[in-house]
Amino acid sequence: MKNLQDLSSWGVALEEIPPEGLTLEFQDINFLGEDIKIVTPFYGYLRIKKLGFEIEVEGSLKGAIELRCDRCLELFVFPIEETFKVALLPAKSLKFEEERELETEELEVSFYEENFLSFYSVLREEILLTLPFRNLCAVDCKGLCSKCGTNLNRETCSCRGMKKTSPFAILGNLLRKSENTVIREG
Repeated sequence: MKNLQDLSSWGVALEEIPPEGLTLEFQDINFLGEDIKIVTPFYGYLRIKKLGFEIEVEGSLKGAIELRCDRCLELFVFPIEETFKVALLPAKSLKFEEERELETEELEVSFYEENFLSFYSVLREEILLTLPFRNLCAVDCKGLCSKCGTNLNRETCSCRGMKKTSPFAILGNLLRKSENTVIREG
């Protein structure tokens, strides 16, 4: 096992990958950038195979990060246990074409630069890809009261009893007035 503290230069030069590939196990990964707050250090493995210019990376990672709930704004622990397989191509092979829809197999492709494969970048990207579209501390999170800001998961507020008025309520009033006008004329 490899214990890593400084990950900024963690990786391998492509010419150092043997023909049979390279397998490495890691543990205690506790920093992958200021924007990812790791609460349970990550561990797992990476298997790297060189196929011409393409690099195939297969791996597994497990740990937990801290996220902020989009509804109640409370911090919560988000566990991650992910296996992945990604193909990496040289960045210079990237062709800029007009905008088009990606094929399914193109979604599992990433890029490397300068004949160096950054394990740090691979793990960081895989963690970011596991994040949910909407960060929720619980599926049934009640969020904050839109009037007073009370966290409705912890307590109730007096605002809850207030009747919500729809911005379209005036249309209902107009409809009732027109129905009354028709009835009086008829």
